Amino acid sequence: MNDTTMTMRIPHVSMAELKARGELPSTTEGLAVELAMRAGDLVTSSGASVQDTIVLMRKICHAYGLDRVQIDVTYHVILTSYYPGEGMPPLTVARTVTPTVSNLSKVMEVNDLVVKIEQGMSIARAMKEFDRLRKADPPYPGWVAALASGGISMSVQLFYTLDIKILILALLTGILVNRFISLLRSWGLPIFFQQLFGGWLVIAIAASFTWLNEHPNLEFFGYVSPTTIAVGCIFQLVVGARFVAGVQDAIDGHYVTATARILEVVIMNVGLVVGLLTALEFARRFGIAVYLRTSVLTPGGPIEQLVAATLTAVLWGIAAYSNARTLIVMACVTLLARATYLLVMVFDTSLVAFDTSIVVASFAGPMVAAFVTVIVVRRRWSAPTFGVLNAMGIPFVPGMLLYLGLLQTVGTHSVEPDPSSGFATVGMAIAIALAISAGASLGAFLGRPSQERHLLTQKTWTQMMTKEITQPAGGTLSHVTGEETPEEVSKDRG
Repeated sequence: MNDTTMTMRIPHVSMAELKARGELPSTTEGLAVELAMRAGDLVTSSGASVQDTIVLMRKICHAYGLDRVQIDVTYHVILTSYYPGEGMPPLTVARTVTPTVSNLSKVMEVNDLVVKIEQGMSIARAMKEFDRLRKADPPYPGWVAALASGGISMSVQLFYTLDIKILILALLTGILVNRFISLLRSWGLPIFFQQLFGGWLVIAIAASFTWLNEHPNLEFFGYVSPTTIAVGCIFQLVVGARFVAGVQDAIDGHYVTATARILEVVIMNVGLVVGLLTALEFARRFGIAVYLRTSVLTPGGPIEQLVAATLTAVLWGIAAYSNARTLIVMACVTLLARATYLLVMVFDTSLVAFDTSIVVASFAGPMVAAFVTVIVVRRRWSAPTFGVLNAMGIPFVPGMLLYLGLLQTVGTHSVEPDPSSGFATVGMAIAIALAISAGASLGAFLGRPSQERHLLTQKTWTQMMTKEITQPAGGTLSHVTGEETPEEVSKDRG
């Protein structure tokens, strides 16, 4: 499950190289804006929410005296404007977010760098540190991340079965689908067609196991449920996590970015639906049997669910190049979220309808986990909060319901299409996604320090005019020479 629609390998031009060319501003304020924009680009391309990006950028700007800075983050563009006053023209910069593979280890280093900047690090030293971390290699090879990403198909099977043969086959087929989508992405194929062809591959895999089941002498593993294998494969294509992120941005009030993300989800899901529908139709026309169930699989006991959720979160973290400390945090937070979910399910099922209890539990688990994550993790360990919450949310994503809703809508070899049931199932999946987003958003808000909430509020003109300005502005903009402080030079030599 990759969080980017396309990986672009664009050579990074460091701030040091731009300075040597004379293409960087000569003032502290200008360099602070440049550094904030680059940091915002890095965390946004790794999947950070608009709120997290704005807070991080404003921390950098405020540390260098830019209190009157306006920041706007949309889906692919970051816009920053600073008005120094006293007749000086405003400094307005726009930067296109570079689509790339999530690298949470770099996000964690950026968080550490921001802490050092707030403690007094010079702009020259901060530029040098950012260039270093921006060019650093991932903590482990790409094939490890790819293997982990494909392994999510296996980990989600632990929710429903402990059959070793099913787990092995789910791992192999998950890697196959993941690598196939990665190949299409590397060719620059539009995301709609990536999903469409991915749906074809899933049906082809299901048809293969259906055919093997009809020829026992050729089936090495014995009978294998095509539905079970398809569930793991389809999880590589279901985009519930993107939908949750889009809804969370909408709840937080960032409607432009939310609209773009949700529209992307719609396009991807339409591509998947078209892929499944056309593949099943081709199978019917050529007389190929594809037996897929359209009923919900029963999850295992609490221990199995806790193990499955934790393993899924850790695998997602590895796929996003998280370091060891972040992976430990992801595992602990996911355990807390799932335990809360199970407790609410036990308590709430006896009071209300089963479907309603799922929605309530899907709200409570992420809310508690988000609150604890922001309170403990952000303040003490500098781990990427959004990455931890995304990993925690992956096991909650209603991929099974979305998958079943699609199958009920389009029908299978043995089940006639039932759009009414399909739409109802998809509606329940959307309700759960909304609950996950709302819970994570509320928990993060309650745990966010008051000074960070202040950073999210754009200053009005009245506030700008009435506030006593203590930082130099206008014609007295501070120019920099690019020199580090003697203490920082001594630290490098040491």
